[in-house]
Amino acid sequence: MKFARVFSVFFLSYQAVLMLIVAYVINAVFVSSVKNGQACSGGGIALLSLTGIFTVGNIIWMVYQFLLFSGCPGNVVIMICTCVVSFIIYGVVVLRLREDASIFTSSLVVSYCLYLQWSALSSDPVAKCNPYSYNTII
Repeated sequence: MKFARVFSVFFLSYQAVLMLIVAYVINAVFVSSVKNGQACSGGGIALLSLTGIFTVGNIIWMVYQFLLFSGCPGNVVIMICTCVVSFIIYGVVVLRLREDASIFTSSLVVSYCLYLQWSALSSDPVAKCNPYSYNTII
């Protein structure tokens, strides 16, 4: 069990790096089609649509998790930390530290962070902290 806990940190970090690479590759494909003068066809519309869908979805999912899992102080701390990190991720795009970064890549990364948060919160066996707990269902 101790090995799994330690190894899981490296595995999740590796997954996060892969997710970031995929986000940058998808963004590069969309941006290159826009730069080639196809802004109104496929690439530009897809980039704007997916960015909007992921950003609105992230906000809804974040609020949903606050409403559902706020029964324990530990959960609230985790959710606030994820919320702060999400704002930082979106804010880094404004600073333009990377030229190939965009709100699209930020929204994909925040979606992955929210998935990891939901996975952690919904795995809590304490019924008070987790409405999906096995003890709550019985």
